[in-house]
Amino acid sequence: MNKLKKKIVKKIYQKSGSISLDEFIDICLFDENGYYKKKYPIGKSADYTTAPEISQLFGEILGIYIYNFWKNYLNCGFNLVELGPGKGTLLDDILRICKHFKNFLYSVNLNLVEINPRLMELQKKNLKKYNNVLKKIRWSKDFNPIKKQPSIIFANEFFDCFGIKQFINIDKKWYEKHINFNNEEDKFFIYNKVINNQKLIKKLNTIHQQSPNQIIEISDKRSKYFKNLCKFIKKYSGIIIIIDYGYKKNIHYSSLQSIKSHRHTNILDNPGNQDITSLVNFKNFEQIAHKIKLHVYGTYSQKEFLESNGIKERKNNILKKASTNQKKSIEKGYERLVANDQMGKTFKCLIISSCILN
Repeated sequence: MNKLKKKIVKKIYQKSGSISLDEFIDICLFDENGYYKKKYPIGKSADYTTAPEISQLFGEILGIYIYNFWKNYLNCGFNLVELGPGKGTLLDDILRICKHFKNFLYSVNLNLVEINPRLMELQKKNLKKYNNVLKKIRWSKDFNPIKKQPSIIFANEFFDCFGIKQFINIDKKWYEKHINFNNEEDKFFIYNKVINNQKLIKKLNTIHQQSPNQIIEISDKRSKYFKNLCKFIKKYSGIIIIIDYGYKKNIHYSSLQSIKSHRHTNILDNPGNQDITSLVNFKNFEQIAHKIKLHVYGTYSQKEFLESNGIKERKNNILKKASTNQKKSIEKGYERLVANDQMGKTFKCLIISSCILN
């Protein structure tokens, strides 16, 4: 039994037999021995591949969008903040496409929010080429140290890893999914724990749509994190760009999944050695932003965002100078980003701004 598994089992015993699903996920991912603290998750030889690793077009389109926002609405010193920068590929593409915009680059106060020491070292290596252009590059484990000034905040596949609670209504009674441990079989299992909290029951009843075996997912930590970002740009001005796989209309099923070596696995197996994610509730994000009186744009599909900002035109320009093999790779990457049966429809884009965008 590895250290992380022992820790979870001990916590289960301390809490009289079970822990909530979101607590289990948080330990598996963010504990000192957890997945995001010690693993190297991104790439063909790792566990999953993100859009920036698939095609440079993704980062280039996002980079031009960021530059145009800065030029039209800020045009001053600002924070450029990436949440969960991975290998630094996305940021590298953004900075490269903006390399001729010297006023933009000289105005950047670059912040990377990262908790994985191995990824942090790789980011430093990949971004070293920009040390002479940028004033300063800062790394932090959370958003709190960010300088209080206008900001452009972006995140690709960041919010999907926040822990979620799952609830189900059976015979007009509410239950929450909890994690327990079977000593004889030496494995974790999920069971339904009765809910007696009347305030929570009232909240669930407002969401419930009377669908048979409907699963309701709620992530308080995800909502709180996003709310803090919204409050920041409300006070200091700027924009938030979120790209992730998720939904706007309520779903009735469990979106929880775990991945190891690009294959789906059981979330209860190998704690700390596999990625665990869930779909992001973009409707919830929109509601939070509206309450803080920010301007909300989207939720768009990834395809809509990329196409409306010129990805097809950018692709065609690159193809003119590409070799035959390069052309095949560029077209394949483009299709993966925008095709409805790949990332184009499943991935969503939400833009929150303190400004009214033209």
